[in-house]
Amino acid sequence: MEEGLSKVDAWHLFNVVFRLYKVVATCYDLCNLYITQKVILIEKWEDQDKEISNFYLKPQHYGYGENVNVQLSSRTFEELYRFIIEQNDFALALDLIQPKLHLNHLVQTMQTIEEFKGIKFSSTDFIASLSDFRTEIYKWAAVYSSRMNSTIDKEMAKREVMTFSLLCDDKRRDCILREDSGIYKAPGNDSFEFSNYFISEYNGQSISRIYQYLNYLNTQKGSLYISKVASVIAIAWENHLLCDTYNNTLQAVFNHFGITDKIDNYKPARLRRSNYKGTIPMARAQAMKFFQSIDNRIFTH
Repeated sequence: MEEGLSKVDAWHLFNVVFRLYKVVATCYDLCNLYITQKVILIEKWEDQDKEISNFYLKPQHYGYGENVNVQLSSRTFEELYRFIIEQNDFALALDLIQPKLHLNHLVQTMQTIEEFKGIKFSSTDFIASLSDFRTEIYKWAAVYSSRMNSTIDKEMAKREVMTFSLLCDDKRRDCILREDSGIYKAPGNDSFEFSNYFISEYNGQSISRIYQYLNYLNTQKGSLYISKVASVIAIAWENHLLCDTYNNTLQAVFNHFGITDKIDNYKPARLRRSNYKGTIPMARAQAMKFFQSIDNRIFTH
């Protein structure tokens, strides 16, 4: 009987895969440039192809050193898939499928460029196998969630902070959050740089998580979602994390997410005002809980 992966080996592999996700996500600026302007920056495409290829040629270089036996291949993906099933690890499955990497789109773009330029990228088949792996994980997760009388989307919506956001860094934050283009688009085709509203000393990873949470709130459009969005910005302002005024930051966020309410209705003092029983508003309470989950140094009251 074939022996499966040990938990240590699986953990090494999953960490390499998550690092691979970050590299794959950086390709979307190039994809978007080709799709919108038919511009092919062939040298950058070749650099990206080489970097992705290194993940299956030399995966041990990505954080574990030469003495760790890490290999990535179609066979490896099969072993990882089997490991998730054997461990019944639904959370890990969500970690692997939650980033919207649009791998089929990337493969199609690369194949188009290959045909147009008469070249052959070395990583195309590898990306395709990664796509197949994620598809199988998604199918398993769909069945698992249905057994809980739920869906994948509902289970993902419960996760206020996505695990793959841990991969974000200052240089590639936008690419990870919005893999299709790497740019936040606001009305009028103006770019929206969320990090520009924060002081430079504040942790880039935390800024990424804050944006993801705001995006989640706006997508769900749940009860009091606008107050929840404003409460997040208010707590950031109260903790002196913003380099711009509260009003300017909140207006920019509202514009970006298409929220038409007047910002005057969402003053920080009003958002934190307790009722006659001394209970703080629910939107404020949820924002406090979120901040405490990403940064225990944040002062909330």
